[in-house]
Amino acid sequence: MGFWYNKSTTKLDGMEEVGDIAACGAGTVSKRVFPDGRIERCDTVKDLDQYISRIGEMIERKRKLFGQENA
Repeated sequence: MGFWYNKSTTKLDGMEEVGDIAACGAGTVSKRVFPDGRIERCDTVKDLDQYISRIGEMIERKRKLFGQENA
């Protein structure tokens, strides 16, 4: 029961756009909600071969979204 509740809460947070989402993998979309209410998204390519060949670019885009450019 607890697992389902947590999963539902996470899904609602994503739908209500009240929290950050760090998604990993081909075809995913990460989202950052800033304190001023601004929302930015970062998607990845859907094609798995493209995702693998461009993994460095995908990682850098996520770092930039979440403010870790120098990590």
